[in-house]
Amino acid sequence: MRWTLPIAALLVASLAQASDTPPPGKGGYPMDANNDGFVTREEAKDYPMLSAQFDAADTNKDGKLDVAEMDAHRNVMRAAGRAKAQERWKAADTDGDGAISREEAKASMPGVAERFRQFDVDGNGKLERTEMHQFRMRKKDRAGQSE
Repeated sequence: MRWTLPIAALLVASLAQASDTPPPGKGGYPMDANNDGFVTREEAKDYPMLSAQFDAADTNKDGKLDVAEMDAHRNVMRAAGRAKAQERWKAADTDGDGAISREEAKASMPGVAERFRQFDVDGNGKLERTEMHQFRMRKKDRAGQSE
């Protein structure tokens, strides 16, 4: 009788913990056409980057990507994107001062050069990474507000 309450408490705790793990279901990914919580190779075919890396993303080799595999793939893509952006920034920053001047932008980042004044918030004639980040965040905020 003394063990009934602790055993019941353990059982309730384990059931509550199990309910914290979301069941397979909609993962919120646009490529999950049937909203079953998995992205199949067929569903991924219209997304070239995902399609090309499907086998690497499918870590359990079941032929479909679950939410955890999609999240891991997204994190890999973000890290690769950040590394590529860092390389481009470093290559554009020919004087090595950590900022991009209008002339440096014209030479290697024509799209940035065209909108230089929009990015150069403090008007000092140099773009710093924080200014570029702030611009992206403002743009993201505006996009979220228009939805």
